[in-house]
Amino acid sequence: MIPSSEFAGRRDRARQAVREADLAGLLVCSRGGGTTDRYADVKYLTNFYTRFPYIPDVPGEWTGRAHAFVVLPADGEPVLVADDRPERDSDLAIGEISVTGDVTGSVIAAMQKAGLAAGRVGVAGSDTLPWSLHNALAEALPEVTWVPADDILGRLRMVKSPGEIAMLRRASQVGSRATEAMLERAVPGATHGEVVAAGMEVLVVAGGILYNSFMSSGKGGNNPVTVASSFPTWGSDDVLEDGDWFHVGISGAVDGYYFDHARSKPVGHATAEQVRVFEAPLLAVREAMAGIRPGVTAAEIARAGREKLESLGFELEGSFKGFGHGIGLGWDSPWLVESDHTPIEENMVLCVERSVRHMGYVGDFEETVVVTKNGCELLTDARVRWW
Repeated sequence: MIPSSEFAGRRDRARQAVREADLAGLLVCSRGGGTTDRYADVKYLTNFYTRFPYIPDVPGEWTGRAHAFVVLPADGEPVLVADDRPERDSDLAIGEISVTGDVTGSVIAAMQKAGLAAGRVGVAGSDTLPWSLHNALAEALPEVTWVPADDILGRLRMVKSPGEIAMLRRASQVGSRATEAMLERAVPGATHGEVVAAGMEVLVVAGGILYNSFMSSGKGGNNPVTVASSFPTWGSDDVLEDGDWFHVGISGAVDGYYFDHARSKPVGHATAEQVRVFEAPLLAVREAMAGIRPGVTAAEIARAGREKLESLGFELEGSFKGFGHGIGLGWDSPWLVESDHTPIEENMVLCVERSVRHMGYVGDFEETVVVTKNGCELLTDARVRWW
């Protein structure tokens, strides 16, 4: 459990960054109410998460359902505007909260009360701010100049506190157990849905939620066959067969903090080519991890992983060509790509990942580490080799 004093300290640091950016204040937006939403910034500052799912506005009845806002003046007390109240008020870590059906109108009123009806106001969590709500704010507060400010909380969230590291360690352990349960169920005759159900049984009992489960299976070689689905990713009704390859990348959250792991396995007896494709991302990820320490850049870590992968005879491919990312209350900076020159700092928590596709085979591997003074410590403790 993270103490209330830590949340107050986060808000103080956010205020300082607001002043340094010459802003009058900050409007922080988040969306909750489901497993695929973007709650991080408001939860980071207040420990609040709204349970209510998104529904369209019905003016006169409700607006902004599933959204929460923190109005944070550069000088003055912040207020949380939310559509819901937690079952236990003790979960909140902010003094003033406005619970309302008209979230839009209440945000406008809170900004006026905080002296933010004019001037430069930063917006954090812009990816969760609906176009309709932004228009309503702009119309009601015409003297406000809205300034993109996602980087303020992005910078604060990169380096984790001891309490956050403990939460991430717990999330990673739960995710590891769910990953192992899924791989144990990936046997001849099982469907992808049955595999995911095995992991969900572990995850739900531990108080976690599933974010996503990227998965596929198939046969490689001269006549490759791939079994996969998009919505949901475990929707295929094909069954696993002896000689298939199988991979899964599972992500979810425990007490709001994310885990993100990936593993591969043969279904039945492993072939030499399967093992080669499974080993390549594992060895590339470990090479990247070996270079993690304070002072190196995200780009250098990604480069080390790529060069190892190429030395094994494989190339970067796919829609994501990086080697990972930060993790916390969501996908955090830095990104382990060769264009990101962010220096690595102690107490960052990173997911290091790589997948390989070759001649119809897929290998996938991902670990989570916390950066220490001299290197990194593994948080994931799922079984590594299934062959």
